[in-house]
Amino acid sequence: MPDLWDTNPDKLFSTSGEQPDPAPSGDHDHDHSEEVMLTDSSGKLRLPAYVLIALVIALAAVMLLTVGVLVAFR
Repeated sequence: MPDLWDTNPDKLFSTSGEQPDPAPSGDHDHDHSEEVMLTDSSGKLRLPAYVLIALVIALAAVMLLTVGVLVAFR
């Protein structure tokens, strides 16, 4: 891995074969092996979907509680 803070151009790449990874293009040929599936093959929700739903509900509850406390102590 090159030192990105080094401004000496001779030290950017130690060998001629060592090149940086190309920037990702706009194509949709990405590897989806790390993709989180929210449903299984039969269409039922999996655990990550339930976790996301619970987090959204908890966030909404905290926001409503905060607004309620701020309004009550006005």
